[in-house]
Order: sequence, then structure tokens, then C-alpha cells
Amino acid sequence: MGDLLRLLWVFLGGRFKGRRSILEPSVLKLRVWPADLDLNLHLNNARYLNFMDLGRVDVLLAGGLGFWERKGRQPLVALSFCRYFKPLGPFQSFELHTRMVGLDEKWFYFEQRFMRRGRLHALGAVKGLIVDKKGPVPTRELFSAVGLERPPSPELPAWMQEWLRSERAAIDQLKSEAPPAGRA
Repeated sequence: MGDLLRLLWVFLGGRFKGRRSILEPSVLKLRVWPADLDLNLHLNNARYLNFMDLGRVDVLLAGGLGFWERKGRQPLVALSFCRYFKPLGPFQSFELHTRMVGLDEKWFYFEQRFMRRGRLHALGAVKGLIVDKKGPVPTRELFSAVGLERPPSPELPAWMQEWLRSERAAIDQLKSEAPPAGRA
């Protein structure tokens, strides 16, 4: 239930915030509640990913791309990671800093930082897209649908470029390991 309330909070807040460039960062102020804890009494690893969803929704809404729900479109994650540095404990407040660090014809690339009192607690990254019943919707089409021109993409950070190369290598290896068609 807490996740739905947080999502509603982001949606409502996004409707009343002024529009900004999709490349401008979002900062959400959040808190760790008891339902967010794991057996070690700190923020559960899976909850970080839930919070990351909220940050990306906020960026898309503020950038004018929050229309997807009216067109039968869905934002989807294809690739994500989260690197944990310092735990967040019960009732601690923190900020989630989300920024779109790049985009291309199909993908959006996000960096997400969990900050508390100026210290980095976790770093997340996401490669995502928006799909409809036919499949991926080109980013140029998404911006055009709301009367915006797709902004030029900044160069992705070097670490993210390496991460994406690693993803490509993993996919290529998995394809080479696939059994021949008709055999399981």
C-alpha cells in the first residue's frame, strides 16, 4: 500500500510542478518506513528499485512525457543496477536524485543517487523505454506527441558506456549458448 501512496504522491506532485527540461534532475524527499525494512532492519534492496521507479516517473512527468497512461503506453525497464554504499535505517529521511543522462532513438538512460546529509548511500542506473501494443515507441515520436522536440543527448558517462558494453557482451554470449530451434 505504501508504494501506491508514494506513486500517487509523485503523480499528483508532477501534475502541479512546472514543466522543465527532461534533462534536468529530479529530487524527491523520501523516508524509510517499517514496511521498507529487511531482516537487518535497513532499507530492503528491492525497495531501492521501487524508489528508483518513482524518480524516473517524476523526471518523465516534469519533462512532459507523463502522457503514456492515456495512450496505452507503458514505461519499462530493460536493465538496471544498484550499488549500495551505506544502509538507510528505519525512519531515516533521504533524497533521491534522478537525472536522465542520455537518450537515443529507443532508450532513456538514468542515473539515480540516494543521498542523506550530503552522503551517497546508493547509486542506481537504468536503461528503459516506453512501449505500446506494437512494441517500443521511438523517443522522437514520444516528444512529438506532446509538441516537444527531442533534446540532443549528452554523452553518457564513461562508466555507463562500459556498463552498456557489458550488457551487449552478455546478450551476445547468451545468444551463442541458445540451443538450436526445436530443441529444449
